Amino acid sequence: MEKPGNSELPELIIDGPPWEKRHEIGFFLGFIETIKAFLMYPAKTFSVMRRASGISDALTYTVALQVFAFLWAFALGGADPAMLLPQDPELVEMLDLPANFPRLMVIIYPLSIILLEFITAFSFHLALKWRKLQLYNFQILFRIFAYASGTASLLMLIPGIGGLISFLLTIYITYVGLRTIYGLDLLAFVLSALLALLIAIGLYLGLAVAITIAILFLALIF
Repeated sequence: MEKPGNSELPELIIDGPPWEKRHEIGFFLGFIETIKAFLMYPAKTFSVMRRASGISDALTYTVALQVFAFLWAFALGGADPAMLLPQDPELVEMLDLPANFPRLMVIIYPLSIILLEFITAFSFHLALKWRKLQLYNFQILFRIFAYASGTASLLMLIPGIGGLISFLLTIYITYVGLRTIYGLDLLAFVLSALLALLIAIGLYLGLAVAITIAILFLALIF
């Protein structure tokens, strides 16, 4: 992990991260340097990250990396798309899933990433506001979560334990970002994360209920 000290900052991460300067330094250099920055010196990278910026760059970064990691691991594992189907034939028949359901699951995976990123960041945003710790706007919090989860997703390529390592690294990079930008200590981070988890569960349940009602309503009309 990152070593403490006052060593000189890499030039590319200043007023960055590099991905947000790709129009100046190039697409691939910005991509690779951003991955390196958050893996090797996340605290330094967050300390000089732009405070005023939109979420589109961070969203593109995390979706691209998470989709790549998912498809790469899927391909290397020799997985059959049919594994995404329920394994119980009776359940498959009961659900009446279309034959191309596995391919549809792969297609909608990016949408699930976007939804998860927004719900996670928004839940933490509300948790910080309720605890009077929100010093900035939603955009910078979203960027912290997006860069953390996108970068850590590459560890999913490690066979077997890649998913667990990726999850733990996401938590670590997120904590470093919140500690660096918001000044949260470990206890404040844990308490805020627990509150955010409760909020996220409520949002997911509310979304599920809303979708169910919408489907039933449309079924009654048509």
